[in-house]
Amino acid sequence: MKNFFGKRYRFKAMIIMAVFAFGYASVSYRLYTLQIRDHAMLKDMAQKQHKCTVQIVPKRGTIYDAKMRELAISVDTVSVYAVPPRVKDKMTAAGILAKMTGEDRRKILRELLKKKQFVWIARKLNPEVIQKLDQADLDGVSFLYESRRFYPNRTLASGPLGFVGLDNQGLEGIEFQYDNDIKGQPGWFIASVDARRRKIMTEAKGYVEPSGANHLVLTIDKVIQYMTEEELKKAVVENQALSGMAVMMRPSTGEILAMAGYPVINLNEFQDSRPQDRKNRGIIESFEPGSIFKLITLSTAIDQGAVRPQDVFFCENGAYHFRTTVYHDTHEHGWLSVSQILQLSSNIGAIKIGEKLKDKDFYRSMKNFGLGEKTKVDLPGESPGMLRPVSKWSGLSMASISMGQEVSVTALQFLTAVCAIANKGVRMQPYVVSHVINPEGKVILENKPRAVTKVISDKTAEFMISSMELVVSKEGTAPLADIPGYRVAGKTGTSQKFDFNIRRYSKDKYVASFVGVVPSKNPEIALIVVLNEPQGSSYYGGVVSAPVFRRIAERTLRYLRVPPEKSPETIISTADDAPVSIRKISGSASCS
Repeated sequence: MKNFFGKRYRFKAMIIMAVFAFGYASVSYRLYTLQIRDHAMLKDMAQKQHKCTVQIVPKRGTIYDAKMRELAISVDTVSVYAVPPRVKDKMTAAGILAKMTGEDRRKILRELLKKKQFVWIARKLNPEVIQKLDQADLDGVSFLYESRRFYPNRTLASGPLGFVGLDNQGLEGIEFQYDNDIKGQPGWFIASVDARRRKIMTEAKGYVEPSGANHLVLTIDKVIQYMTEEELKKAVVENQALSGMAVMMRPSTGEILAMAGYPVINLNEFQDSRPQDRKNRGIIESFEPGSIFKLITLSTAIDQGAVRPQDVFFCENGAYHFRTTVYHDTHEHGWLSVSQILQLSSNIGAIKIGEKLKDKDFYRSMKNFGLGEKTKVDLPGESPGMLRPVSKWSGLSMASISMGQEVSVTALQFLTAVCAIANKGVRMQPYVVSHVINPEGKVILENKPRAVTKVISDKTAEFMISSMELVVSKEGTAPLADIPGYRVAGKTGTSQKFDFNIRRYSKDKYVASFVGVVPSKNPEIALIVVLNEPQGSSYYGGVVSAPVFRRIAERTLRYLRVPPEKSPETIISTADDAPVSIRKISGSASCS
């Protein structure tokens, strides 16, 4: 019996010893894994729990106008984020955050319920939200400093400037085109955090400064842009037009001084605008130019010797039967000279001049003027317009193109062509950014005036400018574009819009335009004004667009302090400067 109990106790003791041995072995193995085998991994995990790497988003560079006035700047904001696994009462937290940020409570709750380590609650808020966050003391909720793009002039130059998205990426306009230049490079730092992932200390060794962003200086002048937009808006509203656009350039350099479109958008709230109003109309919207295109037809014919300045053409008293079509003039005209065909905007005269040209020669000239292709201005989304190759022309194409149909242009594209005429036949490259400067103020990139090609001779250009002056005379189609004290050269245009539904030109939808330069002999500015579908009986370019040109140009000349060439009383009428062959031919004025 004694041996039985002895064996029994020894067995129990052995079991107890085995349990203790197993326990000791387990603890020893655990200590081994923690202190030796997995030491590096666990150390890294511990550091990650108490530290976080935070990206520092740099402020975008400032965009200045030609005189260093701010057009786009960056301001400090606060963005709120959450670590969902650390948010205890998600329903309550969602309600508090909704009141604090103005976001929808259900949307916030959906974010908090996600199985993620990081979600945005609200972006780009007023820094005042920091105090509210501290008072709420919510687990798993914190904030980051970010910058937000701000446009102090709200709607000014909305087309060319463009805008940026939430992540400070340029989405449209100059903001998109020069995004790499002005966004800078992000930095980062390692921060120690408490149990709620709130940053409590920054490590000196773990810090990379964000690289400073560059700044842009434009050719656009804020004051000229404002005046252009103001007058354009007034014209669109008064004429109940669908939209309008106006572009101003310096003919000798290609600098764009203003680029306006209407309707405009508030760049600070671009997401609330209609997509069609966000586009830069001056380079994106193309239109059939109508009678302003006669400048290209006549320039080509004169320069190629197909027509001489002293030639005259019979304009069929207003109706010209050409092949299967009858072409009309607004008024009945008999014999007209080349200059007077432009002055009175005779469609028939332009067609007869076009007949003197060879198809391929005319096409080549139009391409030299930059038509049918992008101007390569430093702006995104530019349209090339439409100029079909000769192989796709019909028997009526030469007649139609001669008076500005079967071809489409953008406002900038055609203005660039007219600037070539004003610049002694030399076409310049248009540009909108003058130079890029680094954070220290040093110029690191500069756009300089660049000649693209010589399109017509000096002599042809001089003749065309003199003929364009007649358009603005009392006998021409645009006396409303005349500016007292200055010689103005220009051309009116009134084009029927093509209706694709009925596959023919509309009888009640028009595009009214005027393009001109001033002072005509040594131009400081060139300006095109285009109104899309003006309503009422006064839809002619000479009636609705020419006065807009006059008001914008007159205010700009005064702002630029361009002295009058002569006093209003002593300026000789351009009609009196016309060749004798013109003054002998009578013709009634018409608006086209």
